[in-house]
Amino acid sequence: MQPSRLEHLNRLVENSFSKIPNFLEKITVEYEKLENAKSFWSEIYLVHLKVKEDVVEEKLEIPDTVFIKIPRISENVLKCEDGSAVNELHNVLVYYSKKENLFYHHFPYDSIPNFPFPKVYFTEDITGEATGGIVAENLSEKVFAVEHIPGLSHEQVLRLMEALAGFHSHLIQREDKSYVKSFEEGAHGRETYSVGMQKMMFEESLLLGTMAPEVFGNGRIQKIQWAFDYENKNKATREAVEAIPGIICHADLNVTNMLWKTQNSNSEIGAIIDFQMVLIGSAALDLVRVLTLGLSRETRIQKTTEYLQYYHEKLSGFFNGNPPYSLDDLNNQYRLIYPFASNFSLFGICVYIKLYRDGTLGKPEDVERNCDELVDRARGIVEDIEEIGADWK
Repeated sequence: MQPSRLEHLNRLVENSFSKIPNFLEKITVEYEKLENAKSFWSEIYLVHLKVKEDVVEEKLEIPDTVFIKIPRISENVLKCEDGSAVNELHNVLVYYSKKENLFYHHFPYDSIPNFPFPKVYFTEDITGEATGGIVAENLSEKVFAVEHIPGLSHEQVLRLMEALAGFHSHLIQREDKSYVKSFEEGAHGRETYSVGMQKMMFEESLLLGTMAPEVFGNGRIQKIQWAFDYENKNKATREAVEAIPGIICHADLNVTNMLWKTQNSNSEIGAIIDFQMVLIGSAALDLVRVLTLGLSRETRIQKTTEYLQYYHEKLSGFFNGNPPYSLDDLNNQYRLIYPFASNFSLFGICVYIKLYRDGTLGKPEDVERNCDELVDRARGIVEDIEEIGADWK
């Protein structure tokens, strides 16, 4: 390990347990770098901690292990990009990392009903070389993430509806709204879903025309380009926030960021992770993401109404039966924001198809089946966007 990286990791660990003076003299620290093929730019370390045998003072309270997440553009990405692109990616990384750190500062551990996330010991913003990172509890023995295919079970979707209802009720009732300024688009001089991001997602989604020409041929994706339009997205977001203000959206709520407890029939949320893309938006945005990325096309068509109703019933319970918005309001939000939430799902589906095809995800014998399933999910999203399109012309 390079000296600068070791110093970086040591600093993060020491600051995580700042109440223990001369930490590295009393605690043996071993770093294990983990393979992380699903992450675009995070180095992940499992850190083993043990009190040294010659330490005779009162018992030191430390966990056996912690995780460290280092925001660092991967070597594979660096090999594929030129200098200007790398500089821009670094700027995006600085922005995303700052937002994730701010989330943990605004929302203490175990403070939101039904919406669990990891205990974080320390966060550091990127300020230069060998800086930045998050030190969090190690949940690896207690949780797991489902695969993209088959995706979420019925019970898991219900638990996510409960989690989002709990999160939204907390935000609406919270007196301290200082978080809004942290997560408004453009709050730090950039936006998560900027003009460039919309363009990139559209160009990636165009690949569906070659991935599945029998479904997306004849310029079908080009005809829904309006759903990737920056001004259309902003118009929909403004209308949504005016109707139901102050809602934080995770904005990257795909199956890799949902961790489930290994017990309790695999349908109890262990933690929601990766808050780099959080923003103020529609109460329905994350609902769209869960249903479009987590369910098959057929299941989503059959169950969307049921799931939205279940979410609203749970939300009502947090307000003694008098929710701040009606089920009709929620359905209107869902339809309003759907094209600009599901465009990210289309983009993600294209990425997942490539990951299955190049062997990064899944088993070789399942590639064709998995890709066919993802194409079918994309077909359902495009059909919905086409149907909604009449309202945007």
